[in-house]
Amino acid sequence: MIVKHKKLTSKAGITIPKDMRLSSGLTEGMAVDLTETAEGILISKHRPTCCYCGSEVDVKSIKGRDTCRKCADQIVEEVSNSYESC
Repeated sequence: MIVKHKKLTSKAGITIPKDMRLSSGLTEGMAVDLTETAEGILISKHRPTCCYCGSEVDVKSIKGRDTCRKCADQIVEEVSNSYESC
């Protein structure tokens, strides 16, 4: 495990050292997840998660919201049913 020391900027930002970004596969503009742990904050590659059920399986961004296939199908069914009754 490599440990490096960095100071927060005046706006509480932090720069991840280039060698650590490259070895972790992080590239410019890539989203990351921040997870609070007992030891501090873990930074990892973003894993799309359904905003409705929390699933990480078959997730796509629909209208700016990460949604899994199962929830998308349920939404389509609910919308169809609501318009049939009109």
